[in-house]
Amino acid sequence: MSAFAILESAYGTEIAQKVLDAYRTIEENFVVKKWKPSELDAGHFVEAVRRILELELTGSFTPFSGKLSNFSDTVIKSYENATGHESFRMLIPRALKSIYNIRNKRGVGHIKDISPNEMDSTYILYTVKWVLSEIVRLKSSLTIPQTQKIIDETVERQIEMIWKDTDLTRILDTKISARNQVLILLFHDSPRNESDLRSIIEYKNKTNFLKILQKLHKERFIELKSDGNCHISPTGIVEAETIILSKK
Repeated sequence: MSAFAILESAYGTEIAQKVLDAYRTIEENFVVKKWKPSELDAGHFVEAVRRILELELTGSFTPFSGKLSNFSDTVIKSYENATGHESFRMLIPRALKSIYNIRNKRGVGHIKDISPNEMDSTYILYTVKWVLSEIVRLKSSLTIPQTQKIIDETVERQIEMIWKDTDLTRILDTKISARNQVLILLFHDSPRNESDLRSIIEYKNKTNFLKILQKLHKERFIELKSDGNCHISPTGIVEAETIILSKK
């Protein structure tokens, strides 16, 4: 089950696509430290999710060809007074309003005394991620850990350089170094065993390959266990995403 399938089933293809396209763009720009585009695209996410709120609370939504009303406190109050789940009436609208305010009042959409920055972009990314996770959770009845896994895979599934066919996995770009291939493979599926990684990459020298893994471990990009299993770390995820996005 994917985030797209859950959203599409609940709200239709157009809304599902708009929400996830905006989310992916926010995260991709954040990873490569493009603070302004990351924050600007948060506006698209807010507009798409407001259509979900309209559907949930009124049964219809403003077409994407039309214009939403200004996201004022009056709108927030109208959501709160509607009939529906508390998350759609109160929690999600307030989260969206905070994103909207940062986008409009912190030098993103207009010239202000505070320029787009990592701190604001971090807040926006994780608030957007919470909103998306909450909607997916509510419309799927999955547990929070299950929902989190689906959201984490939403961007992960965009790795077009990985080819999988039954029991075969390959990195299609032969110019990518073994070190970077390890990170990409672990980003796609972690943990993996050292022998599995070496087989996929087709790295013949076992001793030299172990040195690559040990260096990644020392840099804290992966955790190399005594049994040969390799787990990607949070810093390794960021490094892998940067590599992947640089190839697009």
